Amino acid sequence: MALDIQPGDFLVVNSTEYPIRSVAHYDAHGFGDSPGFALMASVSCSTKRSPAVTGSKRGAPATKLSGLSCTPLDPVDPETAFHMQMKTPYTTRQTFIDDGTDYAKLILDVRRA
Repeated sequence: MALDIQPGDFLVVNSTEYPIRSVAHYDAHGFGDSPGFALMASVSCSTKRSPAVTGSKRGAPATKLSGLSCTPLDPVDPETAFHMQMKTPYTTRQTFIDDGTDYAKLILDVRRA
């Protein structure tokens, strides 16, 4: 069972919402429950998703998944950064997220200070 996370959702860490740009799901094959990954995935997080459009308006995002663990937000590798580079007030970060059965790599937009 894959984590129900889609581009356009938000990753919530310490009450800060980060837009999810892309999601890559991986087969766990023991990686998701490994002691090493458990040490790295030390950040508690959840996801939010906007509801469907009704009456030409979209409601506020609501919590979709909770009780998840992720790795700290890290810079993406140089090749990914080069291909995704855009002139926006955001920088690109990545994290790996785990729910105990599956894990996924998320590419996030983080607002520059």
